[in-house]
Amino acid sequence: MIFLGLDAGSTGIKCVAFSETGSQLSAAYSEYPTSAGAGDMNADTIFGAAKDVIARCVSGKGVKRSEVAAIAVTSFGEACVPVDRDGNCLCDMIMYTDKRGVSENGRLIEKLGREYISSVTCANPAPMYSLPKIMWMSENIAAVHERTFKFLQAADFICYRLSGEFTTTHTQACRTAAFDVERLQWSAELLEAAGICLEQMPEPVPNGTVIGFLRGELARELGLPENIKIVAGSQDQIAAATGAGVLSAGQAVDGTGSVECITPVFDRIIKANGFTSNNYVCVPHSVDGLYATYAFNFSGGVLLKWFRDTFAQSMKADAAAHGVSVYRMLDELCPASPSDILVVPHFLGAGGTPDIIPNAKGSIIGMTMETGIPDIYRAVMEGLTYEMAYNLEKLAQQGISVSQLMATGGGASSAVWLGIKADIFGSLCGITSITPLLTGEAGAAGCAMMAGCALGSFNSLREAAESFVSYGQPVCPDFKYKEVYLEKYERYKAVRNCTLGLFC
Repeated sequence: MIFLGLDAGSTGIKCVAFSETGSQLSAAYSEYPTSAGAGDMNADTIFGAAKDVIARCVSGKGVKRSEVAAIAVTSFGEACVPVDRDGNCLCDMIMYTDKRGVSENGRLIEKLGREYISSVTCANPAPMYSLPKIMWMSENIAAVHERTFKFLQAADFICYRLSGEFTTTHTQACRTAAFDVERLQWSAELLEAAGICLEQMPEPVPNGTVIGFLRGELARELGLPENIKIVAGSQDQIAAATGAGVLSAGQAVDGTGSVECITPVFDRIIKANGFTSNNYVCVPHSVDGLYATYAFNFSGGVLLKWFRDTFAQSMKADAAAHGVSVYRMLDELCPASPSDILVVPHFLGAGGTPDIIPNAKGSIIGMTMETGIPDIYRAVMEGLTYEMAYNLEKLAQQGISVSQLMATGGGASSAVWLGIKADIFGSLCGITSITPLLTGEAGAAGCAMMAGCALGSFNSLREAAESFVSYGQPVCPDFKYKEVYLEKYERYKAVRNCTLGLFC
């Protein structure tokens, strides 16, 4: 059997074909056309791209179309599109970054209270979630109010177009701020307060559920069998954690792309005020009985890209001439010891956790006339790592400890950055090792693993991980500079919290 993992991101979508033994057979990626509205995305465009990558993926040399058994889907959360009874979009999706929904979120808090909403949803109520966006659409777009049959997120919409079934996964539902995490059902109280009918929400199903079969007309269009099962995977971070083999409490995956996100796994529902007030959420993992949260920083790998383009322009030609990346050259020049410079990485604001302050600014402090580009480069990586250590400290205060960290994304390819992370996290947070993931496309792999379990190829996700997941050499902390990092971290927190609202 062959399993297709379909991973829809906010800028593009990929499809990866995996064999039953976990081998990657083929892959395709498509970037979406630029949206006319920065806060909007067209769901039909996303599904068009989905069909394109499926078609190209199954055309790969290693793929026998007759052996494709399932397509499993994951996507980003929050963004929501209203559809009519025939699944036609009534307007574009409003993305989580869009400011619409602020006043609606305020009204929900006034009606029900912040503490009550958090106790049900295990999330601090915020305008980024689907429910305030749904309220805005229902109140401001006539067609939405009158004709909406279901409100769907991106993965839900793709699954509907593939299968004809209106469903959502438990982790996707958690991103609406209308889902009761403990009862695993829609909150009638929250929906009523928002003026939304319960019947307008899709059926919530466990992560990795077979929801139907590929529609006949699509099967013919794509040249695929009609008996292919469609699997509702999970929200993208949970899919990535699954594909990274993070399947036990105490483990976490550190995904460093444009945004850096650490996803720890634990074994109980957490509703404590200190948890949600720091903007952490609690969502069901793909493994029964386990839960996860997201600690993230908007300025992840994108800050290193900014550094490259701003400070290392002169290296680009040299790097191209030698056939290496600029980052590899910077790694080779990077000082071996901790920097005297402090970088607060809020160059895109303080977004995510534990603070949401969009107007916060980044800073580089402590430079002298002797400061060179390699010094700033190391300081940037240290600053990004201190910010995530700050998140891990906050999580530890709520009883969530992480001992093993798996690394994926572009940041995992830098041995220097992994070493910095191992030393800082080991010194400050008790993490014993950081292990880079060799398996590419963790989100798509996680979907394929869920599909394999749903179809009976594996008895559990842990068994699937034995075939699908491979790791590089673990990087262990070097405690040579432990006292230095402890002192610098305290300085970092002082500077961070002092400057957080300085420019707001």
